[in-house]
Amino acid sequence: MNLGNIFKRDNQSVRSADTVRVPDAMSRGERAYRIQSEIRNLVPGQTIQGSVVSRDGNAVQIALRQNILINAKIDQSISLALGQNMSFEVKANNGSVLSLTPLYANMANEPTVMRALDAAGLPETANNIEMVAVMMEEGMPIDRESLANISRLMMEFPAQNPATLVQMTRLGMPVTEENIAQFEQYSQANHQLLGSVETILDELPQIFAELAGEGRTDQAIAFYRQVLDIFLNYGQADADGMVAVRPEAQPQAADGAAVMENTADGAPGVPNAASEGVQAQAENVSAQLQGDAAKTVIDMVSRGESAPAQEEGQTVLREAVLTDQQWSTLGDLLRELGADEQTARQVGSGGMPSGEVLALVRGLMPRADADDPHARLMARLLDSREFAALLKEEMGKQWLIEPKDVADPHKVEQLYERVREQSMRLHEAMQEVGKADLPAARSVQNLQNNVDFMNQLNHMFTYIQLPLKLAGNNAHGDLYVYTNKKNLAAKDGSVSALLHLDMEHLGPLDVYVTMQQNRVNTNFTLRDESALDLIEEHIHLLDERLAGRGYDLKAQFSVKEEETQDEGILQTILSQGKNISVLSRTSFDMRA
Repeated sequence: MNLGNIFKRDNQSVRSADTVRVPDAMSRGERAYRIQSEIRNLVPGQTIQGSVVSRDGNAVQIALRQNILINAKIDQSISLALGQNMSFEVKANNGSVLSLTPLYANMANEPTVMRALDAAGLPETANNIEMVAVMMEEGMPIDRESLANISRLMMEFPAQNPATLVQMTRLGMPVTEENIAQFEQYSQANHQLLGSVETILDELPQIFAELAGEGRTDQAIAFYRQVLDIFLNYGQADADGMVAVRPEAQPQAADGAAVMENTADGAPGVPNAASEGVQAQAENVSAQLQGDAAKTVIDMVSRGESAPAQEEGQTVLREAVLTDQQWSTLGDLLRELGADEQTARQVGSGGMPSGEVLALVRGLMPRADADDPHARLMARLLDSREFAALLKEEMGKQWLIEPKDVADPHKVEQLYERVREQSMRLHEAMQEVGKADLPAARSVQNLQNNVDFMNQLNHMFTYIQLPLKLAGNNAHGDLYVYTNKKNLAAKDGSVSALLHLDMEHLGPLDVYVTMQQNRVNTNFTLRDESALDLIEEHIHLLDERLAGRGYDLKAQFSVKEEETQDEGILQTILSQGKNISVLSRTSFDMRA
């Protein structure tokens, strides 16, 4: 049997070299086993065809050719007729679950689609058919004006996926190249601010090294001087008159709420809109999830995040990121650069916080402008692992948030204010030295675009990212309240929220919370039994915190099955209030 009749790529039969020819002498069981093997080896972009032979709720049985049956799980909202033959495109395949999306070619014979295109005066092309199908899937009207609007976007952005343009339009988001790129990243779960932050922290020394290697030592030192100004000189206006404010010095309104500063052009800073989401979370979830409860959950989980083994001779201090030998080396370098003996000894013993050491380095920089020996010593220090580690530590403090600060909405606001303002100035510094094409610079630009995109998303949905700084490692968090800004609670007065964490050692964790009056129901879902035991062991911490505020907690725990795919945060947002009428993602359970 030639499986080329079953599996196709780009609407063409798979080449014989890509398939397995099953001898006719094989038994039916052997043929089924061989086909299952072929299914496990399918890659995104290939297609599979089958007809619906039975359905019970969301359980569907699909018949492939040669009477091979596959059990499938499909959304109950999809209307499927028995005997209906359909084509599906492979979106992902982890060896256990084959994720498929119905091909829009299935809609070519759908009278509604053809009538809509005819009424709008649009040709029956594959892209136009897909456009109408996605609009129907998203619950959008398919009248002449709506189709014309999306069609214009498709002409303006011909290389983009029509589904992306439709979904962005439904969300009311401005369709720009930058937003499209961010939308795609969010759709593919590659949206984490933490990734950009860590790339910048790791790759920033490369810019200094390249400048020095090109014989531009003076520019290399000047670049790091700008970097230190960005992350240390709070309260000093830059050339554009923009002032960075220390978190503790944030101006306060009469009612105690933080007052957000405007940017130099008078436009509100990005965190203003994002902070509306934070405030909505605090108001509508009574701060139990976004505040103390979220902090407690993160603390509980971080207990299971084992910190890396400490190197021999490493100083046991929270801020000490260097070994004893590295601190000593750094103290000697600073002494040579002109630091007084007492200060050099304090640094050499590891007794000075990273921020103060960097401020000391910044204060010694002016001498390098007119003194060649001093410039060589300064370049040696700036190119050292010790300086790179301290700079990474200080930047991480300002671009990441600790669990204890998650409970304070103002701290979250200030985090995004710092990230947006500092990343903008950092990118300008990279452009000035002609290094805007390096990975660190691209990550800075992506960080800015990500924050801008999240700002726009927060105009409609209550969602923020929480780039977390934990002891020993960092972690990514998403906090999303199942509501939009026009309807802050369900009709029964309940509010639901999702806290998602990606932990280095414990893996992904979803905490789904529903709160109605004084009752709080939580559902913890993890992939690891031991991690689940950890949560159960410490759930009393969350119970006690909520009880102290007059809330009654009911907690449930479950382990996510390996074949269950994680739904990206954007898909979670898109699914809210969506009227699915025709198409949906389908998952084939290959173990059935």
